[in-house]
Amino acid sequence: IQSKELVTVFYTDYGHRGLVEMGHLRSMGYEERMMPVELREVVFLMPNSNGELKAVRSELGQERNLKEGRLLMRVDKISPKKHQREVAEIQVSVWSAVDGGSDVGFQLIRIC
Repeated sequence: IQSKELVTVFYTDYGHRGLVEMGHLRSMGYEERMMPVELREVVFLMPNSNGELKAVRSELGQERNLKEGRLLMRVDKISPKKHQREVAEIQVSVWSAVDGGSDVGFQLIRIC
């Protein structure tokens, strides 16, 4: 809460914070709270070696993954924020959707 009229909110569709007048706030229902959220920053567990990190970076940079939208992130852990103006730390694992053939559809392969 910034003042009697303004509060800081987190825009789930854009992944950033902003100021809003109190009169413009509304409650989100359960279904709406469960919708996907766009985040600008996430963290993942670092690999144990430089070789593994190089492989992860290579896979994340694959053009086919970027163009075809085959990279997925699963939220593994949400750490509470340390300060009220911070967004909670979101730890994710990154997965690639790989074509498994006509019978299987897509298979998910963990990248990191």
